Amino acid sequence: MSEQYPTTEPTTEHPTNETSSGPTDDPSIPAPLTGEHLPQLRATLADASHLLVCLDFDGTLAPIVNDPDAAAPTTENVAALASLAAADSVTTAIVSGRSLVDVRTRVDDPRIYAGNHGLELGWSESLAIHPAARERATRVEVVCETLENVLDPIPNARVENKRLTGTVHVRTVPSGARPVVHRLTRSVVDRLGGDDLKLSPGKRILEIGPDVNWGKGDAVNLIHTQLPDDTVPIYIGDDVTDESAFRSVEPTGIGIRVGGTEPSAASYRVDSPNDVARVLEWLSASGVSLVDPYRDDSHGDRLAVQRDGDQCFDGCPKQWSTSMANE
Repeated sequence: MSEQYPTTEPTTEHPTNETSSGPTDDPSIPAPLTGEHLPQLRATLADASHLLVCLDFDGTLAPIVNDPDAAAPTTENVAALASLAAADSVTTAIVSGRSLVDVRTRVDDPRIYAGNHGLELGWSESLAIHPAARERATRVEVVCETLENVLDPIPNARVENKRLTGTVHVRTVPSGARPVVHRLTRSVVDRLGGDDLKLSPGKRILEIGPDVNWGKGDAVNLIHTQLPDDTVPIYIGDDVTDESAFRSVEPTGIGIRVGGTEPSAASYRVDSPNDVARVLEWLSASGVSLVDPYRDDSHGDRLAVQRDGDQCFDGCPKQWSTSMANE
């Protein structure tokens, strides 16, 4: 059953004096990441034999733009990510709501990609798709095609079919028409999706996808299990869909929320993709030097194989297909 939410955009107010320098059971407003936190970051990295750096794309590596097709990572983020990805003690991953094919064309240094909010995973030449998402792709397509007709009269309403999920973009829709888009979208998903699909809100978007207990946090956890035991995970993202990933890395890892002052499971926040570049640059220049790759050699053979370009992503659930030939 699709999620129920107000037909107007949420405008929850949060007290501005509530901050946190670390994770809590209840989300709080993350502390602005400053030089004062460097000792804590250094201490966390000093306990690591490897780093897993996972990043969202839109709003994190790339500024949010009105036309999603025009989104591109900043030059600084491209350079910083390339430098970080080149380090032997670091595994980088993109975890995005975009389709795997789409996000791979926009940034190409990470070794691992999780598209459609983690429903599809790519590692080297292997590809895995959540079986429920594969089975319900046709229903997503039908919903997206219906919404294209239903929302056509509304200025600037755009429906994006990402095969496993769909997105209704309302960023440039007149504010007075957005509640109508919400209502019509929810009605179509309820009618055609039934119990198989769900509707979730994001930043000026509505996400349509299979109603399964799987998200970005699950994808991050899955990737994490394939790395050395003392791997410290870092996740940087900007949207509500990133919250499960923040919860997956906290408190032993580092969660960084980009933009906004709303409560989050992340410990820290930065203002923009430009600040993300500064974080990645610091990790590459100083953070990596704190990591001791010899701290845990129990997974040394596995990591060496991955670095040599292993074609098998053995981290995928066994019921997931890992053959690109079937795609």
